[in-house]
Amino acid sequence: MNLSAKAMLTKTLLATGFGFVALTATAAPTVPAFDIEAGKAIVDANCAACHGANGVSVAPAQPNLGGQNIKYLYKQLVDFKTGARKNGIMQAQLAGLTQQDLANVAGYYASQAPWLPGYGNKATNAAAQKLYLGGDKSRGIIPCAGCHDPKGAGNGWAAFPRIGGQHATYISTQLKLFRAAGREDEGLMAEQVRTNDSAKKDEKGMMQIVAAKLSDKDIKMLSEFISAVH
Repeated sequence: MNLSAKAMLTKTLLATGFGFVALTATAAPTVPAFDIEAGKAIVDANCAACHGANGVSVAPAQPNLGGQNIKYLYKQLVDFKTGARKNGIMQAQLAGLTQQDLANVAGYYASQAPWLPGYGNKATNAAAQKLYLGGDKSRGIIPCAGCHDPKGAGNGWAAFPRIGGQHATYISTQLKLFRAAGREDEGLMAEQVRTNDSAKKDEKGMMQIVAAKLSDKDIKMLSEFISAVH
């Protein structure tokens, strides 16, 4: 993250009463040199059925990946393979791939054209936009735009993902996984929480802390709004 972007994010966090605890997200990874053509071959064989050959998924539960920032893609692939992010299907798909393979896949999908936005929900658009852009100081919720950009483009330097236009179903699921981890909900299996936003083991990451304060209504309207942001 460059200095001006970091200063802007810090100002936003302080303005919403969130403080520096929010800056505990895992440091952006260094991506090895990658081969896009080698990545394409792996994608065609292993990934395209769910995520599309060009990174545009036809299933709303599966994320679009085309044009996603490469640091985020690479980190998620590594986290799936190592088990830091729990998902049995993804771990099985990546079991036979090397670190170099993961870099190649990330490089290929990052090189593709970004996906197109969805349609949102006019009934809740204004309220969702207010929460996305301005947060809710009364509840200690920072604005999504502080990390993910007002247009949902993310922050490639910091490995904050592009979310604008992403499937609402997928966004909703991830927010609920982060929320379950942040609230330390009991009786859940490993795949029912998401903790790979943490910088250290047993330390809550930024997304867990934020999502823990979101209601089901918040998550629904934010997910629908984000699906149309571009």
